[in-house]
Amino acid sequence: MTNPWAVIPFTFDGSSLQTDDFTIYFWIVSGLFEVPQVRGEDTVVPALAGRVEGNRVNDVLTIVLEGQITASPLLTDLDDTRSDWWDNVAAIRTLFASDRERADLVAQLPNGTTATISAHPMNIVKLEEIPGEYVKLNVELEGFDDWLIAGS
Repeated sequence: MTNPWAVIPFTFDGSSLQTDDFTIYFWIVSGLFEVPQVRGEDTVVPALAGRVEGNRVNDVLTIVLEGQITASPLLTDLDDTRSDWWDNVAAIRTLFASDRERADLVAQLPNGTTATISAHPMNIVKLEEIPGEYVKLNVELEGFDDWLIAGS
């Protein structure tokens, strides 16, 4: 279930990354407001001033998610807590495995529209960790083309 406190709720491959109990809570750090890199380039023609503009096609958009993973706050047994934490970490590792097929990243924007982009996981970077209890991660994705904005 998506967390009601999320400013921009989103899913990847149908999986919520903002659980209501904050055990898995990610947000989009970059890629939502930026524009994709393009393929194509201008041609410099000798003896002419300036350039001849070439065709450009949207190519890839780097998207970075940042978030944290914890165990359920309802658990009191240390072994159960660590097991739950590792289950949550394993779920994120599986969801963002770099050898998987690309999938849709879908964000609900504050104005009621939905932004969707097909993205491929590239990397997971650990930023901070308390072993068995907490980990802060960046997940890097490569979006194809650009966000498709629909509805309101």
